[in-house]
Amino acid sequence: MSLTISIPEAKIDVKTGTSRKTGRPYTISEQPGFVTLPNGEKRRITLQHEDGDAALPPGDYVPRDSAYWVGDFGALSISTRAKHWVQATAKPAARAA
Repeated sequence: MSLTISIPEAKIDVKTGTSRKTGRPYTISEQPGFVTLPNGEKRRITLQHEDGDAALPPGDYVPRDSAYWVGDFGALSISTRAKHWVQATAKPAARAA
């Protein structure tokens, strides 16, 4: 099993406000989903979208190569930005012998 994110519906939640620090307006676009770790554990997460991006359609997604990087103190990190995830291809059904 590999790392996957399941998107249950094509819906983006948009949060807007004004930054206390800078006084400028901001917009955060997120899409809820569930990550399934290789050990089978499932957790709720949100994928972040760029302004104007369309919601991902329902389905399972796997990380692109661009989703991984080594962060602070050598920790392995993975992006939760939607642009770093691609819809998983369905495995062909086994043919009966």
